[in-house]
Formats: sequence, structure tokens, C-alpha cells
Amino acid sequence: MKQLKPWLAAVLAAPLMALTGCGGDDAQAAASLPPALDVGSGIPEDIEVDGTRAYVSSLSDGSILQLDLARGGAASAFAPAATDAYSAAWGLKLLRSRNWLLSVQNLPYDFNPAHAQAGRVTAFDLATGAVVKRWNLPAQAVGNSIDVDAQGRIYVGDIGPHPRILRIDPATDVLSTWATDARWPEGGFGIGGMVQGGGGIYAAHDNRLWFIGLAEDGSARAAVPVQVEGDPAIFADGMRWTNGGIDYAENDLFIAGAKGSVYRLEFTSPTTARRTLLAQGLFDPSGIATATLDGRRWLLVNESRLGYAVGTESGTPKLPYQVKALLR
Repeated sequence: MKQLKPWLAAVLAAPLMALTGCGGDDAQAAASLPPALDVGSGIPEDIEVDGTRAYVSSLSDGSILQLDLARGGAASAFAPAATDAYSAAWGLKLLRSRNWLLSVQNLPYDFNPAHAQAGRVTAFDLATGAVVKRWNLPAQAVGNSIDVDAQGRIYVGDIGPHPRILRIDPATDVLSTWATDARWPEGGFGIGGMVQGGGGIYAAHDNRLWFIGLAEDGSARAAVPVQVEGDPAIFADGMRWTNGGIDYAENDLFIAGAKGSVYRLEFTSPTTARRTLLAQGLFDPSGIATATLDGRRWLLVNESRLGYAVGTESGTPKLPYQVKALLR
């Protein structure tokens, strides 16, 4: 697989393109959104919405941008650029019970599983942006997606060469491997999109969606592949549990062109679903969410344009990056 292109070292410093709310929480704001929100020159990864604020993680420099939805997405800094080696911010998630914003932070990664190095999870105080806690992930664990359950336990999807879902108990700081499966091939990409919902965790791996139920004692039940009507293949990046279903972004950063799409899965049981297309022609979408503004429901999508980072696209990306705001 190709290394990151040389221009990336200079450009790696800016937010993503998306206004999104993880976990299906809607943003309530006074004004409608423009069709695209400019978010700067860095590579956008994930986005989380809390009331009239949206938070966008930067794959470029590890910073987190705050967007004021009531003012059309006006941007300000929430967390500054990294001052250490963890300069790539990935998944974001609110932990409301503790007033934290959780951020997955990795070392720069060229999407070659052989180069995977351990990342970490950082908890920021929502009121001040101050770092509250940090947890280091195991060896070769590249944290990607992140979510929390009703008890406030933190789940991290590992996209490194060892497909697994890690769990952190913030009360005890114990980190463990919560779920893995012999049917999940080692050595390639691990867990892509992941989201809590329906009494368990849904995780994308090896072009399939899996459901791992949450047992009463908090342990993982056996993973079950989800049967999707028509075509079971699922390649999901950003995933959000919204109104009893999953919205997810699908990209193919190793094929040139704007070929990304957003789909919705409606479940007839925890392991059977029907898929519908919500949007297409997007440029390598990553994080997604929904927001309700002026009584209208929006689908917010980060266009990460990661094809430029891995060498699929030639030249340099047209700036600024944007968050696409699509009416549902």
C-alpha cells in the first residue's frame, strides 16, 4: 500500500468537513445550515453534536474544532493541535454523564496495517476543553470508532491488524478486549465503523456488519453477521444509531473519484436489515450525523477526501474541506 504523500506533512493541520451528532442526538439550533460548511485545510475525520455545538476532529494535527450551529457553523478552537506524537484525531463521542468529549488519538497512520502503532483515548472537559484523563491502547491498536453504553463504559473499534473491540471502564480505568472473533481475519484492516444500539454493538469488518449483543453482566455475546436484504456487503466508516436504525458512510479511498455514499439500515430484528440510499457522489465521506434545525432534519457528512492522503488521487485537494448538509 502506498505511503502518505509528501504534501500531507505540511497540510496536516485542520478540521474535518462535517456537522454530526453521534449516538443519534439531534442538534437544536436557531438557524438553518448552508449546504456546505467550510472547515479549513485539514483532513476531517469525525464529528459530534451537543445542542448548538458541533465538534470536529482533525486527522491532520490532532486538534478539535468547535462549530456554532446557531451561527451557521462559525468555527473556533476547542482542543489545540497536538504537542506530542499523537497528531491524528479520529473518533469522537460525548459521555454526557461525566460532561466529557472523548477523542481517539493516534500516531500518523498511512493505512498500512503493517505500520500500526498504539493510539490512545483522551477525555476532554466539555466546559473548559481541559484534558481530564487518558488511556493508552494496547500494542498495534489503531483506535477508529468510539461509543459508550448506558453505564458509561467506553468502546473503541480497533482498525489495526488485530480486529477487536476494546472496552474502558472510566470508573476503574481498566482496559480490556471486549470482543473478538475467530471469523474476523487478522493482518488486514480491523474494525471500521462501530456503533452502540439495539442492545449491543454493531461493527463493520471484512465487508460485513456484525452484531455483538451486550449480556446482562456486561460481557460480549457471540458475534452474529447481519443479513442485509439484497446484498450483505457493508463497508462502513462513520456509523450513527438514529431513530432505531443506522446511518453509515461508505467510501473507497483506494479508487479515484468521488464515489462515496451514505446509507440507512432499518432493522426488522437485531440481525436482519433493509438498506436504503440516502446520498451519493460524496468524496470519501467519513463521520456523519443528523441535526434538526428550524424544524427540518439534516444529514451532515464529512468529506475526508482521503484518496489524496493514500495516493489514489493525484495532486493536492481543493481547499477548504467542507461539511455537506443535506436535507433528509
